[in-house]
Amino acid sequence: MDSPSGDLLEAERLEPDEDLLERRRTRDEEDYRGWCESSFGMVEIGQEIFHPADVLEKLAPDAARRGRGDASAQIRTELEQSVCEQFPALVAVPFYGFLEGPRQSLRRLHRLRDTWESLIRLLSALALSEATESANLLTPLVVRDGKDQAWRPCKRRDLCSDKLAVRIGLIEGVLHRAQEVGVDLQVASLIPMDVLGETRRLNVVRNGFAHESTKSDVQAKEIIDEAYPVMREVLLDLRDMQRIELFRIGNIQAGPVAEVERMNGHAQSRRFSEMALDDSTASLALSATSVDGMSRVLARVSGRTLDLSPFLYVADDETGHRTRLLHFKFRKDDEWQFECVADSTARSSPAAAHESVLKRFERLLDGKGA
Repeated sequence: MDSPSGDLLEAERLEPDEDLLERRRTRDEEDYRGWCESSFGMVEIGQEIFHPADVLEKLAPDAARRGRGDASAQIRTELEQSVCEQFPALVAVPFYGFLEGPRQSLRRLHRLRDTWESLIRLLSALALSEATESANLLTPLVVRDGKDQAWRPCKRRDLCSDKLAVRIGLIEGVLHRAQEVGVDLQVASLIPMDVLGETRRLNVVRNGFAHESTKSDVQAKEIIDEAYPVMREVLLDLRDMQRIELFRIGNIQAGPVAEVERMNGHAQSRRFSEMALDDSTASLALSATSVDGMSRVLARVSGRTLDLSPFLYVADDETGHRTRLLHFKFRKDDEWQFECVADSTARSSPAAAHESVLKRFERLLDGKGA
């Protein structure tokens, strides 16, 4: 049986890898130059055109230093807004609660933890779902529980593990096998390997407040002060996740055109629109039947549509006016436990229904055990 707090504490480095630091230096420089250009415009002198960042660096180093600080602050503020408004609701809803919800530090800490866990669960669901489309090339999938541990064959139990370290390992295993065999995956453009390594480091911080006893508001604030700057940089590394569109299929009409409910951003009002379906999406939509009264969640990334069940579902609430986004938490006996993203309420469901959906991922395994 998996438990809801099954992660083991890991011994990880205290600082980011040098490759990631170099990536971030390049990222921040590109952001700064873009900020300078949008703020000041290009500098034209006669026939010559100069970038404002170069002009400041040569003629006003102090102004350039202040400009870098202003650019950094603005970009991170804009990031927070884009996570709340454009990221998949699985991440946007708890993150909005962290930023704009009740200010008690303990409650904010829980929403920060929820954001982090949702981020990893979403990325692992995306990675596994995309990997099944190239299962003939990526089999056998491998996984590891920590960056210093050896690769091992992925087992069926890993696919539905509640341990975030294993779920990070699943993402890593998909990317590792894709690199080995030269398969291009959309998830690889969302989370490069060096950024994935940083998620393991942040998971150590998350483990600290997940495993220890309830803390005071003072202790919770200290953890937030330590963890949030690290997590914000990870979110900045992962800002392309705003390209992920989550939705569920409603009525399918001729064309084929489907009525879809979109689930991006923190707003929990129901939003419907029409979507033209290509052949592969139409086939997926027709086969993605509900499971135990819960609709499947589909993800669209750069024109590719993926089925994220059994890791993510949606269901109407008791009034029928709101949509509850549910993600898999853990398995207990003969039931799967799901949690509502909006309010952390739980829902149980018979394991057999979801494990039958899980079978499609068995194509990634070597067939040598559970």
